[in-house]
Amino acid sequence: MAHDQAELYPLLAQVQRGDQQALGSFYDATVGRVYAVALKVTANPALAEEIVSDVYLQVWRAAGSYSAERATPLAWLLMMAHSRAIDALRKESATTKQQVELSDDFEAADTATPNPLELTLTVEADSALQTALQLLDAPQRQLIALAFYRGLSHQEIAAHTGEPLGTIKTQLRRAQAILRAALADSFPDRGVS
Repeated sequence: MAHDQAELYPLLAQVQRGDQQALGSFYDATVGRVYAVALKVTANPALAEEIVSDVYLQVWRAAGSYSAERATPLAWLLMMAHSRAIDALRKESATTKQQVELSDDFEAADTATPNPLELTLTVEADSALQTALQLLDAPQRQLIALAFYRGLSHQEIAAHTGEPLGTIKTQLRRAQAILRAALADSFPDRGVS
């Protein structure tokens, strides 16, 4: 943990220039504080660890937006951690609200479980999707994951990555077009759109 905030300024300046070792040193000096904030807000160690990862990914991508006139490096970092933790709680709360309650009649026939044909088609579609995702570059895959697997809006993705909103929208459209074309080739008779 950083004993002197002054040592964080040059580390962050090096991170702004793309120095990965400086990011590692910045991480080592501050991770305890970031984790403590995330854990205090969420009260969930696993979620706090995920938030820590997200925060340092954001530091790497958005270091250029840091301004020493607006905040110290530690204050900037802890604001990000607090914001990510609040977002994670909101998302977790929304997910919990969407969960279906267990039926009192749990011994009734299970009509929700797919039959073997549906399972086969699902596995085939998942395999085709995984293959299609490999056609994307890493940043495009990340945007697709943030949008479709984590459920983030374009605005939230822009904030998460530090990229302009228009850039995010354009990159997502391109990635979706690549996936759509690949899946249409895999399932020409299903009308993938």
